[in-house]
Amino acid sequence: MSDQLETLQKLLDGELGAEILEKDPVLAKLAERIYGEDFLETMGLSRGESKRALSESLSDDLDDDLLVEIIPTDEIDDLEPFEAPQNLPPPITPVSDKKIPYFRLSLLILPILNLFGLFSFLGAFCEGNGCPSTGNTKINLASIGNLDSGWGWSPSLLEGAVGIPDILMILFSLSLIGLWYFRK
Repeated sequence: MSDQLETLQKLLDGELGAEILEKDPVLAKLAERIYGEDFLETMGLSRGESKRALSESLSDDLDDDLLVEIIPTDEIDDLEPFEAPQNLPPPITPVSDKKIPYFRLSLLILPILNLFGLFSFLGAFCEGNGCPSTGNTKINLASIGNLDSGWGWSPSLLEGAVGIPDILMILFSLSLIGLWYFRK
């Protein structure tokens, strides 16, 4: 293994001569791929000879095609016949199309309800300024993880506050509904 590494290192360093490349077609092909197509010609070797030598060396090394596994027919004949299983679970039925429109509509309705502050009941454990108890009833979508502090809440649409995350959420919901609608 170390001899192969040494010859490869010599090839990469440019220290191998034409006689070594002529003897080893794999190294000749590597040299051609590393240094370019004209490298073998400048070394005095023809590309046709290296290709033939490479294919001959590979065909000598691989007497059998390793990609094809031949299964002996004796093993197949020895298998006993079997019966198909009888107690199979029932097939999974797809979700009915009647339930999907409600889900699609909820993607649009939930952000709109949030704009009007109808989820302020989620701020029951909020402490400090800016909580639903002080009038901020809309969930900040950009800081939805801070519902226990004032950073998670802002004034509702009724007070004239609409944020960029709210607009993006509604546009995203509308685009999803449009994709589902036009996909059919």
